[in-house]
Amino acid sequence: MISLGRKDFPSPRGDLAEALDDAMHRFIEKPGAIVELRSRVFPLVDEIRINLDGAMVDASPPLAKVEGEPSRAFEAALVTLNGRRVSVCGVPFNLRMEMHDVIFDKGVDAKGEAVLALHKVREGQLIISGGQLDLEGAIVRIAGERARLYGIELEQMRLFMRARGRRSLAADMQIRAKKFFARAKIDIYTQLDISNEFVARISQLKCKGDGKLGSFACATLQPLFQRLLEKSFPLKSLPFLGDLHLRDIHVAVGDTVDLTLDFGRGD
Repeated sequence: MISLGRKDFPSPRGDLAEALDDAMHRFIEKPGAIVELRSRVFPLVDEIRINLDGAMVDASPPLAKVEGEPSRAFEAALVTLNGRRVSVCGVPFNLRMEMHDVIFDKGVDAKGEAVLALHKVREGQLIISGGQLDLEGAIVRIAGERARLYGIELEQMRLFMRARGRRSLAADMQIRAKKFFARAKIDIYTQLDISNEFVARISQLKCKGDGKLGSFACATLQPLFQRLLEKSFPLKSLPFLGDLHLRDIHVAVGDTVDLTLDFGRGD
């Protein structure tokens, strides 16, 4: 559900496209239009195209809540989203989504502003793709900032990811670090598994370091590792899915790491 930031729900197709574009621009930084809408007989929409090429997203979309009972807004035969090099909190991803036979509802939130909500999707697919080198760079940046708090400098890091099954992902990180004149090699291994109930859990998280600096780094990371091992992440409750049903999910790894989600609702 997303607030359109206006009191009245737009009815002409041109107004609707403009309202959707304005709503997207509130949390997405991108020059030019994001949303393109084609409709011969509104409220039957032929296609909604969302173009996020080169966009920057630094926060989650602001999700609105409908007050009272929603009503039917319009139907779209096809909704597509494409984004190359979309920066999400500084990490570049490629996004591709298609939704077929989509029904949207409308309502108002607590502030009386118009809200648009997904009601039904016959079938949809979302593919999120990130390059291994891009992910490695993001980890170096984030881990490097944390390490500097302890006076440790990361001289080199290598990330190697591989799929261990349709819903299992493993990663090896080889790190070379130094503190003053001491240097260490630190190896971290992690494995992420997704159950048949679409719950993601880190099943393994190990650290091995040589010398006093390596042992210190692994000991410092151990409480964080323990907290992560105790957590689970129900993917069925992802915000963008709303009331839609997650039907399948799988990972594939090459030069990129690809996460594919199949979803829909048939009622």
